[in-house]
Amino acid sequence: MLTKRITIVLLSLFLSVAAFAAEKDLEKDITMVSYEQSWSDYEGTLALKNNTGEEVRNLAFVIIYLDMSGKEMDYKEFTRNVNIAPGMTKKLDIPAYESGRNYHYYKSEGLFDNSSFKIRFKLKDYNAEQEKAESIYDIPLGENMFGLPDDVDGGNSSNSSNNNDGGVWSSVVATVLFLPFIGIVIGFFVLVGVMARKRNRSVLGWLLLCWLISPLMAILILLVIGPKNVRNDNVESHYARE
Repeated sequence: MLTKRITIVLLSLFLSVAAFAAEKDLEKDITMVSYEQSWSDYEGTLALKNNTGEEVRNLAFVIIYLDMSGKEMDYKEFTRNVNIAPGMTKKLDIPAYESGRNYHYYKSEGLFDNSSFKIRFKLKDYNAEQEKAESIYDIPLGENMFGLPDDVDGGNSSNSSNNNDGGVWSSVVATVLFLPFIGIVIGFFVLVGVMARKRNRSVLGWLLLCWLISPLMAILILLVIGPKNVRNDNVESHYARE
């Protein structure tokens, strides 16, 4: 009886140790090796190392953004479908932090010294079952991959539809407003032809001249030079017949 109790106790201790050994260590299992983000990047590159003895299939983690004094400024949560072999390192792309304001990781190329930052990687979970596949980019609500509001570049479908409708209406309005201008230009060409005909001058020649100079200039020239003198030609032909 005593032997049976000792066996049960030892078995319970063994199972407890095995369960403890199999438990995830979120501080050591997946660690950050490096991060890159220059002032002109739209994406940051995060290198993660799998320190476990199993393949990592997906990740859930938090990136905490710090100023150069180590004070927390912001954080963002991400999920990624990845495949990292045991003991291997893999690079992942994430949306760049404050790319619209030229922020840069302090170890990468920067434009302004006061826009540098540090980060801290915090693992939330890995190899967890997911009900549906995550998108390629985890973009916070109200932002797109360039760090701009959705209403700036049509980041969602409703805004894109509104922008397309607005573009169509803008084209229609522009066409309607442009029609009177076309009518005025055609009217000037007609006026040049009428003036040239009344002044006994070549209508076709003056219309072609309108393409080289403006119709207004052609009208002014016709007003200055006046009608073509055909009186002498008529007199000469009259004496010739006699």
